[in-house]
Amino acid sequence: MLAFASPLGDISNAPIQPNYQSGAFSGGFLEGYNTLDALASLAFGILIIQAIKNRGVKDGPTIAIDTIKAGTVSIVLMGVIYSLLSYMGTMSLGNFAVSENGGVALAQISQYYLGTYGSIILALIVIVACLKTGIGLITSFSETFVILFPKQKYLFFTTLVSAMACLFANVGLTRIIELATPILMFLYPLAITLVLLAIIGRLFNNDRRVYQVTTLFTLIASIIDGLNAAPPAISQSSGAQMLIQLGEQYLPFFAIGMGWVLPALTGFIVSLIWYTTTKHRHN
Repeated sequence: MLAFASPLGDISNAPIQPNYQSGAFSGGFLEGYNTLDALASLAFGILIIQAIKNRGVKDGPTIAIDTIKAGTVSIVLMGVIYSLLSYMGTMSLGNFAVSENGGVALAQISQYYLGTYGSIILALIVIVACLKTGIGLITSFSETFVILFPKQKYLFFTTLVSAMACLFANVGLTRIIELATPILMFLYPLAITLVLLAIIGRLFNNDRRVYQVTTLFTLIASIIDGLNAAPPAISQSSGAQMLIQLGEQYLPFFAIGMGWVLPALTGFIVSLIWYTTTKHRHN
């Protein structure tokens, strides 16, 4: 409210950053990878569905409807929050230079309006906001790995993940983003295609072949995307350069980090044809 009541600058005068002067959509789309929302949703989805079942809801369609309702509320609220944060950050360019990351920008803005109290309030907000996410991720990770590795106890995985999170947190946000980018460029296409296939799964009766072939095609392209975003020590190696050059030559949208789109679509079409032509035999 303070930022809008007493803005730091006029948004119309804010300079457009080089990354968004062309290809704003693709740039924003790839920046969204850093939120980890799609990856986390795969883990949180299990917890949400289990929570609904624990309340006595067992019917599949009812669970789906309840999940969609909860998801819609979250999407709308998060959209409003992110939009306001973006607007506030843009206004801050009237008084501050472009910051290294969003965390620095928020710290500068809170310090400007409320001084030391602003920094304390921001710290508390971040703790509360991240604590529930951290608890959810640690819980879902541990529950999944207990199933995969039943010889280990739940406490072992929660302790392991918590310790690793503490170590990585001290690296710094900017460095974490740098290290995570190639991993996210590899994982996110797989997560996106998996989510999309699950949404339209009824079209092909959730046939495993469609999932497998689409994922395989996506995997090949996402490996190249990940190598292209990797640090020079990896991306400049002879093997990586060979794959990157193939991506540049044969994968549309590779230059904007979305070389996986056409292979994923191709894999889906191929697997869908395979399913359609053979489903009567299986029936």
